[in-house]
Amino acid sequence: MRDTKYMAIPPGAIVPGSLPRFRIYVLSPDGRYILWARSGNEVGRDRLAMLAETGQKEVYIDLDEEIKYERYLENNLGTILENQAMPDDQKAEVFSRVSTNVVKETFETSLGLGAMRPDSLRRTQALVNHSLMFIAESKSLKPLAKMIGHDYKTYEHATKVLWFTVAFLRRNPDVLTQIVPDIEAYHEVQVKELLKQCGVGAMLHDIGKVFVAPGILNKEGPLNAVEWEIIKRHPLTSFAMLTDTETPVFVKKAILQHHEDYNGEGYPMGLKGKNINVLARVLRIVDVFDAMTSRRPYKEPFSPMEAASIMVGTPEGGDASPDGNGRDPRDRGMKKCFDEKLLKKFIVFLGKVSSEM
Repeated sequence: MRDTKYMAIPPGAIVPGSLPRFRIYVLSPDGRYILWARSGNEVGRDRLAMLAETGQKEVYIDLDEEIKYERYLENNLGTILENQAMPDDQKAEVFSRVSTNVVKETFETSLGLGAMRPDSLRRTQALVNHSLMFIAESKSLKPLAKMIGHDYKTYEHATKVLWFTVAFLRRNPDVLTQIVPDIEAYHEVQVKELLKQCGVGAMLHDIGKVFVAPGILNKEGPLNAVEWEIIKRHPLTSFAMLTDTETPVFVKKAILQHHEDYNGEGYPMGLKGKNINVLARVLRIVDVFDAMTSRRPYKEPFSPMEAASIMVGTPEGGDASPDGNGRDPRDRGMKKCFDEKLLKKFIVFLGKVSSEM
């Protein structure tokens, strides 16, 4: 008989009246896992209310049924995020779990085809819609602040860039006006659609990295010249993978251009200034910020203040050099990379996020 392992989940993730295809357990005072709901059985509001009355903060599932649970979360995500009794932190945790899995599966299925599958794009769009709803209804930026400092992995990174991008654009409608100049004439529904498409671009900006070897992506030391050239191909690869999809042209351009520097020294085309798509300029800022404030194989994360100070100014003597605090040449003064006006707006936005950490 196998030694069963269990995983804690928030009770708020169980939708009243649904039929979960996994078993749910509660933990008894003496440490035993007791079956609370059988697979395929409806869980009613009264039972969930009784669970809350007993002070249960967590319920449990068999770890072997984790995949079933993740599918259940994705299929019921909208309802879960609408649950007023569920804390925002738990909603953010559920959303992050779902989005990370969707990005992972999107990348992996695209690897075999060399292009985005229509169903993968639809799942991505649905996730972005849910993120917009949650960000709009959340009473604070605390869930966003909690994302800072986690590991830097392509899937998690995509989720964080999505959240920061759409939250920043929602709070800066003048930037949306720059992305689509006649946005002020749009109906609220059309503004939401524009935000959704920007979120899709944010979530898929690095999809081309699926063709980069993990040994290069996760390398602890500096990249050599050949490895660097391989990395620099990913915006073009991402663009090519989306060519035959229904993704708007401005989103495809943003994905292609998200590593272009405002001073013209970026890649893949060396575009300069306002020749760079506005959404691409936003993604350039958010992408760098998340990379610098994430835990990477070769360094500990910078705090938001440290990252911002590096992004707005060049250290004396040019590039930063490695030191006892884990600084690296890849974390150099980068002011030349960014649209300065957008960077200032983003730092003001960061101030609001950091105040909730």
